[in-house]
Amino acid sequence: MLDGSVIFWSGGLLVGPISNNTGSLLTHVAIVFDDIVYEATPPKVRKLKLSSYQTHLQQLSRSGFWQRRNFSWFNMQPIVAYTTSELEAMLAYAESQLGRPYRLRGWWSNDLRGIFCSQYVGNVIEKSGRIRSLDNRESPGSLHKKLRGLYV
Repeated sequence: MLDGSVIFWSGGLLVGPISNNTGSLLTHVAIVFDDIVYEATPPKVRKLKLSSYQTHLQQLSRSGFWQRRNFSWFNMQPIVAYTTSELEAMLAYAESQLGRPYRLRGWWSNDLRGIFCSQYVGNVIEKSGRIRSLDNRESPGSLHKKLRGLYV
């Protein structure tokens, strides 16, 4: 995967509340740099090897529990590779947020003590200057729409 690629989830545990509030079935997003996945997920922002993440996604995809919740995932890559300076700015922000508490509540109540997945990834990509993030109003669905035409 190219640096700056994103992985979207559809369905899963929070599909009901997220879909009701955003109008989208997309429920999670993560970003990849140097075969490392960065994501905001309970309990905090973390990073892990892409190979481990892909194994986890394959296990979830095969799980009857997750299948009943229509879980699937896909990745998108930038059409134009990020420049070195764009990547440096994006990665610096991504790394600076490691360990920050995850808090989905910020979407509904402006509780800004933590960060949630699409807020995190939107803010990371915003550091490149290619998009403007909605910060705590960015949903996986709104981020996906912003990336159309920039990502495939």
